[in-house]
Formats: sequence, structure tokens, C-alpha cells
Amino acid sequence: MSQLTTETVDYGQLFHRAPAGYIVAGADGTILAANATMCAWTGVADGGLDGTRLLDLMPAGDRLMYRTHAGPKLERDGHLGELSVELLGPDGQRRPVLLSITRTADGPEPRDLMIFFAAPERRRYERELASAHRQLEDAEAERAQLLQEAHHRALHDPLTGLPNRRQLQESLLAALARAGEQRHRVGVLFCDVNNFKHVNDTLGHAAGDRVLEHVARMLSHAVRDADTVTRYSGDEFVVLIPRLEDPAELEAVAERVRNCLAGAVTVAAAELRLGMSVGAAETAVPADADAAGHQELASALLIAADHDMYRVKTEMRRAAAEG
Repeated sequence: MSQLTTETVDYGQLFHRAPAGYIVAGADGTILAANATMCAWTGVADGGLDGTRLLDLMPAGDRLMYRTHAGPKLERDGHLGELSVELLGPDGQRRPVLLSITRTADGPEPRDLMIFFAAPERRRYERELASAHRQLEDAEAERAQLLQEAHHRALHDPLTGLPNRRQLQESLLAALARAGEQRHRVGVLFCDVNNFKHVNDTLGHAAGDRVLEHVARMLSHAVRDADTVTRYSGDEFVVLIPRLEDPAELEAVAERVRNCLAGAVTVAAAELRLGMSVGAAETAVPADADAAGHQELASALLIAADHDMYRVKTEMRRAAAEG
């Protein structure tokens, strides 16, 4: 096997005929030597780059990037890894290349040894990769938005926008768990719109929907910020009062709820005066209650408030009949 020696290797040919662009430059970026490949890429005769500046071979955007990022890194670390830039060629054509630089201090002055590898597909690939990444991010954002909307629809009434029965169950269980830890009580108001069937029968279901929307708005304004109004079913609404420190609080909220429909509302050209039957119930929560215990308390609390609402409605009917 033959052995190559420094005497048998023509380094000039290796330098000039290499398929990569080679430049030797001073630390200030002045080109001291450039191989034939580099001269061909930039459209000058062999030796025509000597004495010019490296930055003059780049478009304005890459020059700025080199000054602000690449140059300081080279000064700090003494080398620069793969950097994607463009070279200005004949007639303003741009050639994408990958640049690597090593700074040497073998001689009296530092020298930058630069290698440029042709990368005609690199910029296109990067743009396609960035585009694909943006599309993926957009698709993920859209998916997250759709999931959020689906989750919201699953937990809210489509007519009034209020939380629905499923959301009430989740909120009530969470409130009971907190009450057990923090030693306060939880209250519920069960509300039924009086004579709602008569509105539907005489004015139609569209008018009934407008009434329900009105009731939902008035209830939401009547309760406190911490309380939650739920459309339970049909013309029934439930108000969850997650924290009761004083027994009088429950009656205070119930009174505001009863009075929230005191004014008249015009629906389908008819002036309506609405009323509401309100049942109330509250409970303490044992500190040692588990999830099953919270579930039992939630059911018992809703049933008690529902029964109290029917008691109120029955008394109203009896009073009306006697009057």
C-alpha cells in the first residue's frame, strides 16, 4: 500500500479544486486567499476575492446577522459551527451555503479558516420545515379550541349559556369537599318559574325561550360572585351557594332571587309579570366524609331543596285558591 507524504500531496490542488468553498481571512474579515470554487460561486476570476471583505459577499440580512450573532460568537469561542447564509453570485443571484469557521493563532496574526458547503435545498427545507411547524401549531391550537368548546358545550345549557346539571354536580361535589376541609356549610336554592307552561301554551315556545333567557340573566345578577346559577331542566334553575358562614346568608340570597323577577318583561308583544317559587336547603359536611359521602350529601341536598320548592309552590296555590 502506497503512503502519502507531504511531498506527494499537492495541497494547492486540494485547496482550489475542492467542491467546497475555502477562504482564509484575517480576524477583521479581510479575505487573504479564496479557492477557485469560491471565486466561481461569487462570479469573480481566480484570486479576485483577495483583499475584499467576507461581509461583502453576503446580502444585507445575513451581514446583519453575522455582525450581531456570528461574529461575537467567533470572537468569544474561537470557532463557529454550521451557519446558514447566502452568498451573492453573478447578477445578484443568491447561493445558500453552510459556513463553518475556525480561528487559528499559528502565525503572527490570527487567521480565520472558512469552509462553505453548498446547500441549494437548505433554505427551502428550512422554510418548509418552519411552515410545517406553523401548520402543526395552528392545528394543535385549533384542536385545543375545539376541545375547549366541546367541553364547554358539554357543561353548559345551549339556550341560556348557564352551567347545566352535569356542571352543577361537579361544582356541588367540589364545594362539599372544600366545606368538609374548611368547616363551613353549603346551600342550594331550587327555583321554578311560576306559570311557565301558560306562557308556552299561549305565546309559543319561542316566547318561552325568551322568558328563560330573561330569567337566567336576572338570576345571574341577583346572586353573589361566588354563587353559581344552573339551568337544571325546563323552567327549573338551581343556585349553588358554596360557602355559608351564617345561616342568615341563605335566606338573604333566596330573597334576592325571589325579588329578581319583580319587574315586568315584554315578550312577543305581551307584557308579562313573572314569579318564582324558591326552595332552600343547606348542609354541613363531616370532616371525614369521602367521595361517596359527598355524593350522598349532594343528592340529599338537591332533593331537600326540591321538596322545599314544591312546599312553597303548594302554599302559593292554596293561598291563591283561598283568596
